[in-house]
This record gives sequence, structure tokens and C-alpha cells, in this order.
Amino acid sequence: MSPLLAPRDARTFWASQVIPSDQFLLYCFDHGDGPSPSAADVADLVVGRAPSIPDLRIRVAPAPFDLERPSWAPCSVIDVREGVARSWDRIPDAVARLFARQVDATVAPWRLHVFPRVSGAPRCTGDATVVVLQVAHCLADGRRTAEIARELFGAGGREGGAPPVRQAPDPVRAARGLAALPLDLARTVIRGTRVAPARARIAERTAAGALPPPVPGCPITPLNARPDDSRDVRMLVRERADLDRVGTVTIGALTAVSLAVERYLRLREHRVPDALCAEVMVARERKSEERNSFGNVSVPLFPGLPIGERATRIAAALDDARTRAADPLWRTVSAPDETTPAPLDRIGVLSFDPAMRPATMAGATVISSVYRGPSDLELLGGRSVFTAGFPALSPAMGLTHGVHGLGDAVTLSVTSSRTAVPDPEVYATLLDEALRAVAQAR
Repeated sequence: MSPLLAPRDARTFWASQVIPSDQFLLYCFDHGDGPSPSAADVADLVVGRAPSIPDLRIRVAPAPFDLERPSWAPCSVIDVREGVARSWDRIPDAVARLFARQVDATVAPWRLHVFPRVSGAPRCTGDATVVVLQVAHCLADGRRTAEIARELFGAGGREGGAPPVRQAPDPVRAARGLAALPLDLARTVIRGTRVAPARARIAERTAAGALPPPVPGCPITPLNARPDDSRDVRMLVRERADLDRVGTVTIGALTAVSLAVERYLRLREHRVPDALCAEVMVARERKSEERNSFGNVSVPLFPGLPIGERATRIAAALDDARTRAADPLWRTVSAPDETTPAPLDRIGVLSFDPAMRPATMAGATVISSVYRGPSDLELLGGRSVFTAGFPALSPAMGLTHGVHGLGDAVTLSVTSSRTAVPDPEVYATLLDEALRAVAQAR
């Protein structure tokens, strides 16, 4: 393992000081007619397994004066906490309260919350154990966090200890950063000279039809209101077959969200822009030592169209967005410079003004879709039945959606602030109706 955070991960760490970005992975385990474990039982299991999982044995160690990127350092902290919610209808509010306490990645970049003996959970025949794995985004993206959870809750767990992480002394790190500064500055200047020609080439290829045209942007909607401290969470658990009726699970979810957002804006007597879009997280090829390998694309939602036609056009638009985002020229223009010296990179990240309001957005809402594998996880006699996730809100995004699959179960999770969605139950009802409409589409 490289001791330094990859440039993308370092920026993610610095940005979390301005915009909270912890991930929260919820897993529900059904114990059926068997005994349900206590929070202490789960904590004992985690304490026994975590030392064998490399990603759970490291923390972030900033360099002196940020002269180089932060490094990974050994971590022995295992933080397991018991949550207070003994019925499923109280779990969403309990999860929402967790967002207020982000992890300190320099101490431990993860934390586990345990809700034992939960009654009334979806798809469960007996009491459930609900666990929420909280992970700093710099440690892992959506795919990698799912892998971590699978190591933690997979049958039998992993044996053996995690390999040690070696960290250079602070004076060495400072000297190394200073020595690299001139070369990194030169490389940054050279890279800058390539951006303008790349933009011109992209315009030529787009005009020639070799690249799909960019989405012009979504006008600001009330859903883009700056969040306050309030958070609301709703979860809708569905069968995979109900969503992929119009294509893939992601397309089914996008179609349902399109319907729900359109109806919600109309219900609140707001104008529905013709250019209504969603900001969708898409995976990209992972670079060496990089823990966050995804990008954001803007996908039109085509309000006003029938469900079948809407789903077809959303699918085509998503394919176009992925094609454009994967083009090497586009990566040259849009990807942050990975040669920028660490001090300048950090200043650039922290100079972001959350009060700024752009004229257009990539979307009225965010959708992040991750399949977390087969439903074969185990927890002290309990079998996994579904999972959920909650993309973070940002200064101009007051409503986000998580689409997370485990086996044949898919959960659509809604996270919102009262500034954008003052009546979250109303929106959840509209989304539920939209999911039913998608399930009945032909």
C-alpha cells in the first residue's frame, strides 16, 4: 500500500472539512425465529474481525504544513456504538441523526452503529439487527465500501492480520514535499498548456458526431436550496424485478425519481423546467492506489413524457453521458490536475465558497446507484435481507437518492433537508407511487 493518499482521495479528505461527506451503509439482518444478538455481541464480532481488514486499520495523517499529500498511518481504534431504535419505523430518524457526527479521519475513518432487536423491518420474519457502517469518503467510494462491508459481514470473515502501514517521520515528509515542489509546479504548467487544445478537439469531435453533445445544465429548482442542519431519511425496499422492468435497476430508479420530482414540484406549485436533470454518479476505471473512482454526469429526466418513452430516453441519455465522460480528451479537460503541489491543491479545495449559487446545476437531485453483491452476508445467525445508502447533501443540493441492491432486494433511499423538502413524507409517498407505476410499465 502506498503511504500517500492518491490526489483524488487527498482532495476528498480536504473537501470534507468544508462539506460533510461521510457515507452511511445500512444492512438489515433477519434472525427469524432464532435469538437476536445484543449490541455487545456485535461489537465483540467486529473487534475480532476488523484487525484482519486492511482498510479498517488505517487513518489519515496530514503532512507538516500540508507540504505533501496526507499519508495513511496505522490505526488501532475500533468504534462500535449502540443506536436507540427498537422498531423499523424509528430507524429512519435514528439514521438521520447520525449525519450530525462525522468521523474524524485522522483518528479513525470509520465507525459502526448497531441497532439490535428491531421489530417490523421489511422482508424480515423476526427481529432484525440493523447495522450502519459510517465511512469517511476519502477511505473508499461506494464500490469499495461495499467490499469492506462484505469482508466484515461475510460468512466466516477473513483470517490473519492486516499488513502494517509504514509512515515516514514528519521532517522527512516536509523535506520531501519541498523537494518535489519545483517539479510539480513545472508539470502543472505543462498540463495546463494541453487543456485548450483538448477543448478544441472535443468541440470538433462533438460537431462531427463522434462525441455526444454535453447536457446544457438544469435550471435551479427549490430542491437546490442550501440545506440547513435538518435531515430526513426515507427508505423504500423493492424487488429488483420491479425496477428493471424498463431496463436496468438504475434506469428504473431514474424513471421513478423523474416522475416523483416532477409531481412534487407541481404539487408545490413550482415550475417544472423542460431541462430537468439529475446528477448521476458513474463508476470509472480505478487508478493505482486510488480509493475514489467515480464521476458525476448530468442526465435529462424528460418530464411530461409517458413512462415507457421517458425510460427509453433516460437510458439513451445516460449512455451518452457515460460515453462522453469516458473519453480521454474529456478526462484531460475535466479531471483535476494530479500534479498540482499539495499546498496549492489544498488551498484550492478549501477556497470553495459554499454560499455561491451557480446559474445552472448538473441536476435538481443526485442519484447514486451501487449493487452490493449477493444476499449472502451473515451476522451472528442472522441473514442479510437488504441494504441502503444515503448520498450526502451539498450546499446546492437538498435532495439525494441512493439506489442500493443486495441480492434481489433494491432499496431507494431519500435524504433531504427541510429547506428543500419541507414535507418529506409527501415526497416519499410520491416516490412510492412512481415506483409502482414503473413496476407496472410494459
